[in-house]
Order: sequence, then C-alpha cells, then structure tokens
Amino acid sequence: MTHAPEFRIALFGFLTAFFWEMWQMPFYDIGGASMVARVRGCSIASVGDAGIMVFAYVVASWMTGTRLWLTQITLSRLLVYLGTGLAITVAIEHVALNVDFGWRYSELMPIEPIIGTGLVPLAMWVVVPLVTLWLARLPSLRV
Repeated sequence: MTHAPEFRIALFGFLTAFFWEMWQMPFYDIGGASMVARVRGCSIASVGDAGIMVFAYVVASWMTGTRLWLTQITLSRLLVYLGTGLAITVAIEHVALNVDFGWRYSELMPIEPIIGTGLVPLAMWVVVPLVTLWLARLPSLRV
C-alpha cells in the first residue's frame, strides 16, 4: 500500500467525517428520509469532506513548501489547513442553505450570528480535520 499523506488524509478523513456526519443528523431537517437515504447522504457528504481535507492539505503543502508536512506539523501549516477547510465550509453551507436542492438546519442547530452558518458544521471543520491528522500520523495505522 501507499504512505502518501494525501491518501491517508482521504482515507481517515472519510472515516472520521462519516462518523461525524451520522451523529450530526439531528441538527439538520431530514424530513422523512429513510435510514438508507441518510446513510447514502452521509456517505456522499463524507466523500466531499475527505476531498476538502485533501485539498486543504495540498494548499497547506503549497503555501508552506513541503508536501510531507504531516510528519512535521507547525502552527502555520495547521492554520492554513484548518482555514482552508473552514472557508470552503462557510461557502458550501451558504450555497446549500439558499438553493432548493440544498439542506436545511433543524431547530436544534446553533447558528453563528454574523454569517449565519451552523456551529455544528463549523465545529466539524476543526474537530474532524484534527482527528484525521492525528490518525494519519499514527505509525500503527500505516496503510
């Protein structure tokens, strides 16, 4: 198998994001969606989340001059990585909440008052990428 950091970010990012996506369901208005529809939706969202994490990793690599920064995480690399994901999340949430085929928050979703983004997806883009980096660094989980 490969030890490419992007592959590890994609793999662990998908798995971690899927766990988060399933548990955040009460914060979204899912109507009468069946369990199969929920799992399918969370799976698709998790693929997107993993893609965003890989993209954020690549941006941080480009901005800080090394593709292998997973082994030497610095504050600047981490801030670029998290900032990229947060910016994309805000943009996606804004679009998805304002189109007919997007999603809606349930009454349980706490809303950030200035930009109107839910706090759960914002928290996701701190917690999930950090857990993903941690998992991707673990030598016992080499894939």
